[in-house]
Amino acid sequence: MSKSKPDLSSQRSSCQSQTSIRSGAHSYPIHRGKVPPHWQKAAQSKDFTIIARVIDRLHVLIRCHHCDGTQPKRINVVLNNIPECPHCIRKARTAQAKTVGATYLGVDPKSAQISVIKLACGHTVKRQHHRMKAAAEGGHALSCDICREARYKQEALRFDWELIGPAQSGKRGYRQYRHSCGQLQDVMIGNMLWGDCKCSGCWTGRTAQPSFIYLFRIDLPDLPVIKLGYGVRPQKRLRHQLGIAITVPTEIIRTVPMPTGHLARQEEERCHRTLKQEYPEWAIPKAAYGDAINTASEIYDPAAEPTIHAMLDDIEDRLGHSNEDIPE
Repeated sequence: MSKSKPDLSSQRSSCQSQTSIRSGAHSYPIHRGKVPPHWQKAAQSKDFTIIARVIDRLHVLIRCHHCDGTQPKRINVVLNNIPECPHCIRKARTAQAKTVGATYLGVDPKSAQISVIKLACGHTVKRQHHRMKAAAEGGHALSCDICREARYKQEALRFDWELIGPAQSGKRGYRQYRHSCGQLQDVMIGNMLWGDCKCSGCWTGRTAQPSFIYLFRIDLPDLPVIKLGYGVRPQKRLRHQLGIAITVPTEIIRTVPMPTGHLARQEEERCHRTLKQEYPEWAIPKAAYGDAINTASEIYDPAAEPTIHAMLDDIEDRLGHSNEDIPE
């Protein structure tokens, strides 16, 4: 409920004998001008009272009816909008943080949409205001990034892995780990929790074998396309696994040998992610080629070829294996 409205006549008399007026830690010069009745009426209708005109002819000092906090505002905001009370907002956020066992420290200096809070663990984190509110209402918990990563580290140690940091692939829900044999590898966090992961350096399965990232040209009737992918035998993939009619001209444009299938898949997925984010217009939908190619995605317009070559150049420079002959 709103508090009773203050005595405006006594406030005006006080202001007339002053040259400045304080609001919190700040002092503002009083502007010697009358407050028109319709200004005051507008402020009162929005649970504020105009205390004085300050700074210049365009600003007023208003007091909140709910908390008695004061703040300067441009008069057009008071007349044409509903002013927010920063004191009430801070009080609400302080209460929200307390509900989840945290301490509200204020607004992030770099973003007005971010709260800075100190969690029960003692670590300071930044969260969007609406996320803190949702947490206070039981929508979710406010987790600590530092404590979470420490937990991931302990979980990995149980299975002879060491947490290194963010996934090299950039995929969400993954982290980069080092196995006790020295192998670096991206692993899904949920899999590491249960030890459900195989080291591509130790394991002798298919993804531990040498592989290739490939780029195919497929000249469908009226729809020439290119395909980026990975596999142990690119030639077999092109002519026997994609279900392409024998009458359709095809070509292996390029292959990049990779030391393991795991690494080949990781780098290939990174390329697709970049193409999807930066050049979505190059992706050819499944509806366009239908059953002519036995794959649901990874098909692009030929205009993407120079960009894909640049990506493959980078992969080859960083991770390329020896120039082996492509197996049949």
